[in-house]
Amino acid sequence: MVTNLYIVRHCEAEGNVNETFQGHSDGDITPKGALQLEKLAERFKAISVDIVYSSPLQRALKTAQAVARFHEVPIITDRDLIEINGGKMEGCKWGELDKLFPEEYKFWKNDFVNFQAPGGESIRGVYQRMSQAAMKHVSENIGKNIVIASHGGAVRTLLCYLLGHPPEGIDEAPWVDNTSVSLFRFDDNLKPEPVFINDYSHIANDPETAPHQMWWR
Repeated sequence: MVTNLYIVRHCEAEGNVNETFQGHSDGDITPKGALQLEKLAERFKAISVDIVYSSPLQRALKTAQAVARFHEVPIITDRDLIEINGGKMEGCKWGELDKLFPEEYKFWKNDFVNFQAPGGESIRGVYQRMSQAAMKHVSENIGKNIVIASHGGAVRTLLCYLLGHPPEGIDEAPWVDNTSVSLFRFDDNLKPEPVFINDYSHIANDPETAPHQMWWR
């Protein structure tokens, strides 16, 4: 029996265009993000959806609501799907992090698996909670079509796990764009197989919705 897991990154949010470390900060979406959600909803209109799980932060929850717009399905918030806790880095401009937190920033750029913001969460910790949450939801919904709405950094750790890498393999996992969709198919043994990753074709060809430059990678 096949189980499908769709992983969706949230739409463009204020922190994306303000170029700040968002983390657990609950900033709103942008007007462009709202347009992206219209296209995302249309994309999922033709996809069978049984249940949607979402980070509780509004940028992810609004994305989950768009996914479910044409489906009478539950949306369940799960704090284990939240973005990394950025500690003292939250709200700081990306362009200033190397000066404000030089040691931690070196890890972000050169040794991502060992990154941890001051007073915040480690990448290894995000990897553990994201993978455990995803597999819990998959195991409880065998044979169904599941959607997870989450965040860029958190999704990257989940992709790392689903692609068969330990945390140390994080560099092998891609970053994902706003409202991009990734699909993994699970067999009876709950072994994941990627179908596609970081597909944002629903917004790619419209200048009003195309993803913001990925300056934060």
